[in-house]
Amino acid sequence: MIDQAAKKLTTAELQTKFNLDDDAARIIHAASGGWESFAGVAVSAVQTTGRSLDELLGSAGLADFVVSQTDDFSLPLSTADQHALEVLSLLDGFDEGVARIAFEVSAERWTDPAWADVPTVLLRLQMSGAVTAGPEESHWYVPLLIAAWARKSLIEEGLEGVTAAVEMSLAEAFTTQLELASSPDSLLVDNALVLARRVRAWELLDRIFLACGYSLFYRYHRSSVAAFAQLPAPALRAVPELREVTTVATMVQEALLDAVPPTGVPLSLVVREQVARLTAPGALRRDLGAEDNPVGQLAERVLLGEAGAPSRFHAVMSEMARLGAAGTHHAAAESGAGWVASGVARRPSRIVRLHAAIHSVLACEPGRALALLRSIEDEVKEDSVVGDFLSPAVTAWTALASYLAGDHERADTEIVEFARLDVPPFVQEQTFRPAALIVEAYRSIDKLDLSAAEETVRRMRDYSEMGDLWFHVPIIERTLSQLVASSRSTLLRSEESIDMHAPGVCATGGTAEMLMASRIGMLISLGQLHRAEVLLEKLSGISGVSQVLFARSELVAGRNEASVRIAEAQYYENHVDTRDRAELTGIKAAALLRLGDLEAARLAFVELLELSVLVGTVLPIVRLPMAERKELMRMSAEEPIWQKITELLVPLAHSPSRRSLGSESHAAGMDKLASLGEAVVGLVDFPMLGRREMSLLEKLDQGASVAEIARDLLLVQGTVKNNLSSLYRKLGVSGREAAVTRARVLGYLGSVGA
Repeated sequence: MIDQAAKKLTTAELQTKFNLDDDAARIIHAASGGWESFAGVAVSAVQTTGRSLDELLGSAGLADFVVSQTDDFSLPLSTADQHALEVLSLLDGFDEGVARIAFEVSAERWTDPAWADVPTVLLRLQMSGAVTAGPEESHWYVPLLIAAWARKSLIEEGLEGVTAAVEMSLAEAFTTQLELASSPDSLLVDNALVLARRVRAWELLDRIFLACGYSLFYRYHRSSVAAFAQLPAPALRAVPELREVTTVATMVQEALLDAVPPTGVPLSLVVREQVARLTAPGALRRDLGAEDNPVGQLAERVLLGEAGAPSRFHAVMSEMARLGAAGTHHAAAESGAGWVASGVARRPSRIVRLHAAIHSVLACEPGRALALLRSIEDEVKEDSVVGDFLSPAVTAWTALASYLAGDHERADTEIVEFARLDVPPFVQEQTFRPAALIVEAYRSIDKLDLSAAEETVRRMRDYSEMGDLWFHVPIIERTLSQLVASSRSTLLRSEESIDMHAPGVCATGGTAEMLMASRIGMLISLGQLHRAEVLLEKLSGISGVSQVLFARSELVAGRNEASVRIAEAQYYENHVDTRDRAELTGIKAAALLRLGDLEAARLAFVELLELSVLVGTVLPIVRLPMAERKELMRMSAEEPIWQKITELLVPLAHSPSRRSLGSESHAAGMDKLASLGEAVVGLVDFPMLGRREMSLLEKLDQGASVAEIARDLLLVQGTVKNNLSSLYRKLGVSGREAAVTRARVLGYLGSVGA
């Protein structure tokens, strides 16, 4: 046996012995463990092959070539320790826990007894110079050339087949371990990735990605980017879902080759910024040939059958995407909520439940969404990773679902939590940003923080991937315009602009109902009651909102008794939530004031104030006709509840308005409540038209002559002329063209070309 101890050199000794510069000496020492014979062969290989030192010692295959050039090396190891070294040489690095897993998996393949006393085995290998401590002794590793020597020994023993089987078993074992771990350490991830790529186990790479997500690339960038970059065609045929992942990894790898991180900036942050940029809305469409991928409609995936947990995950995600794209969000939510992960990975189950909750929100079922989100909320927060989308997505969608369910206090709490988490850059930001923007806009309007709401609307308009949540944008814009417009013409132009720039996505189900309700509310604000009533007859899906709109239409038409009857009849119905009850109570108060029942009007208005405090919004107050609103505010000015109303006007915690203004004074709050909505029609200032008069208007709009009108309506021409004269008087005009124009302005006729 050669006395190897005499031939183990320090970095400085290697530098002197072989006339190396500092960098070359460090590289060779790390690869050889300091053994002189290996160092000498490496230096010789550089000189004879013309390859660089980095190239020769950066590849296991070339390391095998270097080691094959020497036979004068051995270590004083027992057969069991030799096999232990051979197992460890397959690893990227290890600590006692990783080594224990490797030994347990490998023991089945070797005839030696299991290595039960792992610390002692590692100590013997360390003392023999076979393993070396990593940076700051955070882990251990077998130097590259020692590992190549161990592989050479395996070949000489005729155990190549055993090695391949062990590598596959180790890849599977490490993948399973990291799926079980809530926050896997880097050694576990590095070994799972390196082994899976080495043995071409593409399904394992998919499992690893599902277990960790894109944060894998910046948390474990040393091994993950290389493992997923430039995957070969067979990998993508076997697991099509890896196509996007390998595209991102390859582009990150290319960017890192050219990148020089600024001084003091960790490489992990540079990688995170790259991944965030590549997974931003629409970033990969050109590279992948993908179509739009809106929120709630994930890109449809190829079904892989039911072979294993990953394929079942991809199948349920694909099914939800297909159903969501068809507008059947309830069915999509059913599909996701009913899926139970059969594997051990936690993250896929959380992602499926998150998307089931998203589809529940889009199906106008916020209660179900909250139940799904609550089932994963604690564990997602516990395992939260900075820059990953999952935790902010759960928070943002919980805020939106809470708001839509009427729990504004919970929505505000989640918005505050979201602001704490909102530290860009994020990967796949489009998963949560639209939900966060929408709930912030709604709550800013509820608090009359209109500058913040307008800024949020601008951000939504500029955001390239609002997805299925786009329909909230015109709803919010209509509400804003009703509050801030100073004239009816401004309000009308605002509605025309909203219609003109609405995204061309077909709304279905509850979203279509919400859009229609918003449109009806704007028509009532403009005094176009006929058009509003036509649409109201088609509105069936959201009964509480429908009844509010019916009552408001009656109030604006001056039918005050009917407004009171609707408000009182609907108040206790199950389909009317607290926010709708506040709206109905306010309408009732305004109608009673017009009817002269001052005390009943005052009491109803105070009840409105109490309900507004309960639901956390002052909108039901400012939606009252301005004249009645001011009078009711004057009549109730001494009520203690006004202090709580003023507190509602404090902007959201992270709003610029809050930082600059603080809480508003009582007087300022009262002024704001009394001044908004001045352009909204509180009482129509024109007579209502009957069915016969509407028929005449439609004929005039079609350009029909008196004779044609008489023929179509089975009237004599004289009667038609008399009816037209009466119609002109009602509209305050003198001829047919003016009548058509006036009728269109008042909403009795649609816009030109409609």
